[in-house]
Amino acid sequence: MASTLTVNIVESITLENGNKMDTFNTVSIPGVNQIVRRTDTIATSFSGSGIELVKFVDSEEQQTAGSFVKSDVKYLRFTHISGSSNIALYLIKTNNESTVFELEPKKSIMFGSANFDASNTNDYVVEGYVDELYYGDFVYYDTIKAKSLTSSSLLEYVIASL
Repeated sequence: MASTLTVNIVESITLENGNKMDTFNTVSIPGVNQIVRRTDTIATSFSGSGIELVKFVDSEEQQTAGSFVKSDVKYLRFTHISGSSNIALYLIKTNNESTVFELEPKKSIMFGSANFDASNTNDYVVEGYVDELYYGDFVYYDTIKAKSLTSSSLLEYVIASL
């Protein structure tokens, strides 16, 4: 029997004039059968092919240790839990195209699935602005890697899937 993951986000501030503002957002993600929570030390350099955190595959038959079926992933959260250096998260496509998110200390980034539509050659208003011979659409990723920018840091991540 599958479980439901509940994610709560709370934002709270008291302004200088004494006014307090709170925001509460809750989302329930049904059908979760697998959840992984891990904390890794992220170094300042890649060794070999990089510090690979997560790999995504297209089917159960392709799974290896630490990989997830792309279409089954329902929630991903990465939190920079300690250290003073920013962490670069690399979302990498098989052909080594990538997009990078820089995560500051004590900050988090969340994704609702393993699908990511960063850009598309049809998104440009000016026709011919992008040479499609040298530019590919970044509409999914296969791997997430990380690197700490100036000193080692701790990164926690949670992945929930069917």
